[in-house]
Amino acid sequence: MKIKFYLGLGMQLFGLTAVGLCFFSGIKNGDYGHFELAQLVVGSFVFYVGNYLKGQSIN
Repeated sequence: MKIKFYLGLGMQLFGLTAVGLCFFSGIKNGDYGHFELAQLVVGSFVFYVGNYLKGQSIN
């Protein structure tokens, strides 16, 4: 069960990093392109899947 916890935690960190990079890229460029939109969607999805896995490992 520890592997689920650490896998979920890693996915959360990856997702949060992807969304953060998207945010700062948009601030720097002043606009969001297709790449930033895809990065936001994938990062959010990975974050929430990681959150689900981490929650399942506690039970």
